[in-house]
Amino acid sequence: MMNNETKESLLKKLSESSSSFIQELAQENSIFATILSLMKDGNASIELKKRYILRAIDQVWIETIETSLPYLDIIIRNPSKYLEENEEVIPVEMARNITVRSLQHLSQHTNFISRIEGDEITPTKILNVWRDETMLTYENKFVNTLIHRLYAFVNMRYEIAKNVGQDTKTSSIEFKEEFRHQKTKVKINMTIEMEESAENDQSVERNYTYSSSLWKRLVKLNSIMSTYVNSVFCMQMGKNFIRPPVMRTNAILKNKNLRQCLALWRFIEGYENAGYNMLIQENLENVDSDYIKDLYETLAFQYLLFRYTVKNEFDDEETLANEITDNVLNPRIVDEFKDIDENEFEVENDINDYKERNLPSYERLRYQTLSPEDELLLQDLKIALDAANIIREKDEEYLYSNASIIDPGLFDEDEEEKNEDEEDI
Repeated sequence: MMNNETKESLLKKLSESSSSFIQELAQENSIFATILSLMKDGNASIELKKRYILRAIDQVWIETIETSLPYLDIIIRNPSKYLEENEEVIPVEMARNITVRSLQHLSQHTNFISRIEGDEITPTKILNVWRDETMLTYENKFVNTLIHRLYAFVNMRYEIAKNVGQDTKTSSIEFKEEFRHQKTKVKINMTIEMEESAENDQSVERNYTYSSSLWKRLVKLNSIMSTYVNSVFCMQMGKNFIRPPVMRTNAILKNKNLRQCLALWRFIEGYENAGYNMLIQENLENVDSDYIKDLYETLAFQYLLFRYTVKNEFDDEETLANEITDNVLNPRIVDEFKDIDENEFEVENDINDYKERNLPSYERLRYQTLSPEDELLLQDLKIALDAANIIREKDEEYLYSNASIIDPGLFDEDEEEKNEDEEDI
C-alpha cells in the first residue's frame, strides 16, 4: 500500500508530464493554438465549491422511545391473561367435566343417545366444556404488534445511521465555456465531484455521529429491541397481531402502561424522518491560475478530438434511438438562485428496501408494488365490473321501456259505469 506522500508525488509527476505534452502540442500545431485563443476570448465560468455535510442523530425519537420502555417492559413481564372456555363433542368415556350445558346440548342432539332404560340415558358422545388460561387478549396482541413495529423502526434507523451517518466533505468543480470556431458554436461543460469522510478534517466544527452519546444510546436501544422481539412473551404470542387502527378498549384507556404504549404507537406512526439531522455548509473558493490554464489546454485537446472524430451529421446506420418533440418547447428564463435540493439526500429507497425485508408479512403488504400479472388481472376485473354495470343499466332500461302507464282517468270511467249498472239493477 502506498502512503499519502507517495501518492502525492505520483500525481504531481503525472500532472507535470501531461502539462508538458499539451504545451508541446500547442507549439507544434497551429490549430490547437487557435482553439486555445478562441476559448480564452469566449464566455467561460469556473466554480470551485466545497461542501461539508454535518450529520447528527435526532434526539427526539430516541428520548421518546427510551421514556416508554419501562412501561413496555412491565407489560412484557406481566402480560394479562384470562380463562377461555372451550367446547368439544367427544366420546362419553373421555369426558371429564359434564355440566348443565352438556345436558342441554344432549337434549338438542338426540342422535348422540344410544339407548334409554327407564330414567337411565346412555349417550355415545357428549359435549365437554373446559376452561384454559390464555394470553391471546386484544391488549397482548396490540403489545406484540407494537414490539415488532418498534423493532423495525429502531433497527432501520440504526442501519441508516451506521451506513450514511458519518460527516462527509465534498469538493466539486464546474467549468462552462462558450465560443465560436469558424461558423460553429461550441459549448463545453465539465463537472468533477469527489466525496470523502470528514473524520480527520479539523477545519470545521462538527458533531460526529459515531462519537456522540446519542450513537451509544441508539446502539443500546437497538440491542434492547432485538431482545424484546426474541423474548418469551413474543415467542408465546407468535404471529398474533392486530391491524391498525388500534381499538380503544377499556383496558388500554385505563391502564397507564397501555396508555403509554398507545402514545408510543402514535409517535412511530407519525414519524417519517430518517432519524438524523443534517447541517450543510458550502464554501466557494478561488481556483489556482495554473490549474485554470491546464483546464483550458485539456478541454481544447478534447474538443479537437471530438470535432474530428464525431461528424456533425445524422447517420442512420449509427443511430441508436430517435425522438422528436410533439409540441414546441418554450424555455423559461431562470432569474432565481437555485436552493439546495433536499431530495439529493433522501434515503427513501433504503427505507422501503428495509421494510420489504424486515417487516412482518401483514405489514409488508403495505409497501409492495403490483407485478405485471397482477396489474393485468386488475384491469380484467375492472373491465368485467364495468360490463356488468352496463348490462344492469340496459336491463333496467328495457324493463322500464316495456312497462305501460295506466291513465288514472280510466279508473274514474270504470267507477261511473259500475255505479250506473247498480242503479239500473
